[in-house]
Amino acid sequence: MKLTLLLAALAVSAAPVRAADKPLRLTGGPKAEDALRKFVSSNPKLKSKIDDAAKREEAFLAENRDTDLRDAVSDATPPSRAQLLEKLPGLKAPVASNCAALADCAAPDLALDVPDAEQLPDALRSLVRPWMLLQAARGSAIVLNPASDGGDAVLSVTLKGVQAAPMILNVSPRLLGGFKVWFDQPLVLASIYGRERDAVLKSPRR
Repeated sequence: MKLTLLLAALAVSAAPVRAADKPLRLTGGPKAEDALRKFVSSNPKLKSKIDDAAKREEAFLAENRDTDLRDAVSDATPPSRAQLLEKLPGLKAPVASNCAALADCAAPDLALDVPDAEQLPDALRSLVRPWMLLQAARGSAIVLNPASDGGDAVLSVTLKGVQAAPMILNVSPRLLGGFKVWFDQPLVLASIYGRERDAVLKSPRR
């Protein structure tokens, strides 16, 4: 009896871990967009990595941000705050992506500057979306996993049927506030995307 109870307890405790480790496979379309949104907002490992980046940003701000600039930003109304943040080196609000269809997305964004932690999920989805469109057009899929590496890495993106290493998406807090969200090896990824997109658009099936 005790052994049965112990095994049941172990099964219950292991279930959340398995759910957190389960990869997400996406093939494009409205359901895929909903699944991507849910994964980015609710996967516990990914949320933990985003929260860690937010905490590191707070630490940077506490240590390094100039007092006058801090007061000016915190006292400003939201539109003025955005304008002030855009004046900081390398910081600007992410622009809405035009990648609604593969034909509209000649080159994917491979990095974004994000002014606050609340916009990180939107930025992650924006950077993943062109690859989801590409794979859907190829009749294939992308597979998402929270990154196993530490540091800035938050998400691993695998392109099924493409000879390429998993793409690593990172979130780096900036010393003066905000974040850089970026893929490793952008030149390699730009080349892969251009090659595969051209092949799809030139295919007779289209």
